[in-house]
Amino acid sequence: MPVSIDKAPRHDDSTGWSATAISYRRGEADPPHYHLEGQLLYASSGVLLVEAAGRRWVIPPQRALWLPPLMEHSYRLLSHTELRAIYLSGSLISECTHFTKNDRVHVIDAVPLVKELIAGLFISDYHTLTKRKMALLLLDIIGEAASVPAELPMPHDDRLFRAAGELMLSHRWETSLTDMADIANMSERSFSRLFLRDTGFSFRTWKQRARIYASLDLLSENVPVKQIAWQLGFSSPAAFSAAFRAIMGVTPGEF
Repeated sequence: MPVSIDKAPRHDDSTGWSATAISYRRGEADPPHYHLEGQLLYASSGVLLVEAAGRRWVIPPQRALWLPPLMEHSYRLLSHTELRAIYLSGSLISECTHFTKNDRVHVIDAVPLVKELIAGLFISDYHTLTKRKMALLLLDIIGEAASVPAELPMPHDDRLFRAAGELMLSHRWETSLTDMADIANMSERSFSRLFLRDTGFSFRTWKQRARIYASLDLLSENVPVKQIAWQLGFSSPAAFSAAFRAIMGVTPGEF
């Protein structure tokens, strides 16, 4: 698939940043492309699956993803998503001398200050110079924030990726290994072997992780834990909470 270049809104060096807000439907995708600017991706609602540097990250509203300038990436929407993208020029990035990992894709917690700064860049009431300071402060925070886990290994094999993507989009968590192998048009044995090779997890273990990542969108919408557990096919809210803690390191409430 051809890669398109620099889909970012234009801004001059004196401004140093620009922003765009896009609404996506579940299942939509943005094909491979890259920007001349660095980019911070944040979903104010919804969940997106981003592919970059040979890896894939699940980004819910509790997370934000930094993409360095010229980093090829694509993304697919796992739910209705309100995406906020902030583009930051190389000259602005260079002003943050302590941002030592600006050349690496990484995920940070979207703490309240990060969310407010992103929202502020879309408000017309602030002066241009004020917004530039806000963009610089946002870069400072990205530079200081610890990277957090948000990676859901997705298979590289096209047949397996199609099957795994269909499962996540349809939320048919009762889908069996046999069903998945049928979707991928291969035997169960081949499916299991290739899935483990590509993701590092058995299909059963991976599906458990995928269910937990799918719950992030529901948690961001304040859906009760009991309802989430039922929706995702867990035997009880306690089983969901235990699985969530095992994967995310905290309880759903703490997250």
